[in-house]
Amino acid sequence: MKLSRSLFPSLLVLVSCVAPYEPDLRADTFDILVVDGFINSTNNSATVRLSKAVPLSEDVQPSQDIVATVNIEDDGGTTFTLTNQGLGYYSLENIALDASKKYRLHVYSQSDHEYISDFIELNSTPPIDSVVWKPDDGGISIYVNTHDPSAKSGYYSWNYTETWEYTSTFFSSYKLIDGEAFSRTPEEYIYSCWSTERSTDILVGSTNLLSEDVVRNFPLTFIPGESSKLALRYSIEVEQRVLSREAYDFWIQLEKTTESLGGLFDPLPSQVLGNIRDSGASTDPVLGYFSGGAVNKQRIFIDFADLPREILSIYRPRRCVLEDVSSIPVEELRGTPNSVLLIDPVYVQGVGIVAYTTAANYCIDCRMLGGTNKRPEFW
Repeated sequence: MKLSRSLFPSLLVLVSCVAPYEPDLRADTFDILVVDGFINSTNNSATVRLSKAVPLSEDVQPSQDIVATVNIEDDGGTTFTLTNQGLGYYSLENIALDASKKYRLHVYSQSDHEYISDFIELNSTPPIDSVVWKPDDGGISIYVNTHDPSAKSGYYSWNYTETWEYTSTFFSSYKLIDGEAFSRTPEEYIYSCWSTERSTDILVGSTNLLSEDVVRNFPLTFIPGESSKLALRYSIEVEQRVLSREAYDFWIQLEKTTESLGGLFDPLPSQVLGNIRDSGASTDPVLGYFSGGAVNKQRIFIDFADLPREILSIYRPRRCVLEDVSSIPVEELRGTPNSVLLIDPVYVQGVGIVAYTTAANYCIDCRMLGGTNKRPEFW
């Protein structure tokens, strides 16, 4: 886990109080459901992700498409059914949540197992004070700050979503349709793209043993200076939640278990107890936690020009160079597939356009690097 200097003393004590649990997991019985569920009382929504853990000794990927019926029930008996979004994700919006009630999760699997969580309360969450970045060892580190004047929070978790703008090497002014070249409209440009990634690290912290409920410069992520994320413009939106003590202990133990593996839905070497169990006679283990409460967010932008000189000067190689460009004579366009991307026309004085330049598609189409050419609304 990534620890800020101000939180390290209290976290060290808390971690030492959580004893690891390492059951005898046999390969022939290792079929463990993994559940990550959260009720967001800020926007009245709920999300649940289901997956399966596998032994480290097996060279297979965990199942990513668990089909089940997923419900949320309040302590008054009202039930809400989540919608299957595919790949193990279930969600529901516009839920009539009541902060005075408690909620629990039901998962009904296709194998007729019912998994049920403990009832949980919806926690309140203080605002994020600031998200800041600082130069750090050839890159930048990003931190979050918060505090609770009522001193009732104590346990925090954070997630973040990164978005960054990048470009292809060459700008495509023209497109090829059935042997003819046509100018692209602005909506058809494939030069500028935006990529988005959500955090996968477990980021939790506690102020429980501090004199004040204050989090100072908790480290969220580090971006190397040569990363394409910093080449033009970068944005990070941080989400903050308050945890119960039990949820905090779960995530601390899970972080210790998965710190070398990457995340909750990677193969796990040992079992971590959560607040979800099989409600029947089966003793099949379940990994995961169901929690809920308010979510507060804050977004910042970092422009390339904002970076310090030592990061600005770091060399960021291009995928393509001018030597990768070739040309297609106009008379050969008829036999050229529409999938070939054009860059610019080649003019000869007194003759006009005699050819069009081209290159490999990944040099021209920014979408081939994983992003989208649709500008985000917040950009």
